[in-house]
Amino acid sequence: MLVNADIYVKDIPGQLVVALEPMSMVNANIIGVVHSREQVISGRIAVNITFDIESNMIDKLKTIWESRDVLVAKIGSVIKTYSRVYMLIGAVTAPVLEKLLDNAKKEIEITSVDFRLSYNSNGKNTAMIQAGVGSEDDLSKLDVLLANECSKNKFTFIRGVDL
Repeated sequence: MLVNADIYVKDIPGQLVVALEPMSMVNANIIGVVHSREQVISGRIAVNITFDIESNMIDKLKTIWESRDVLVAKIGSVIKTYSRVYMLIGAVTAPVLEKLLDNAKKEIEITSVDFRLSYNSNGKNTAMIQAGVGSEDDLSKLDVLLANECSKNKFTFIRGVDL
């Protein structure tokens, strides 16, 4: 599981190593470390770490940190999202778009959605949808679902538009 932690280490040489070395003891894979020397609280420096770890090893890591006098301010999982932008062209209206997205939410866990709608006097409206989901599988399902709905509604459907 992908985890993000805010910890505080003493502002003395070698303390960053003291905090990071236990990561290998619990088989965690460090993705990123931000060592903020500007953020000092009670003689301790803030460190933000993003890492991949088996969920059953988090408590062991926290125990090791505590034994090494590393303060854990916050630790939690990071929800990874997969997003894509779609363009729909045709008689797309806000109510039609909202119904389409509501139907999609019944089938797929959509973590975020943003859409913009441009109206044209000739009825060829354009909708840009940016949607985020929790897995690549859900992203594929969303592709198929939107393509099918667009086909039924006679919309032109373009997936993977770069903004």
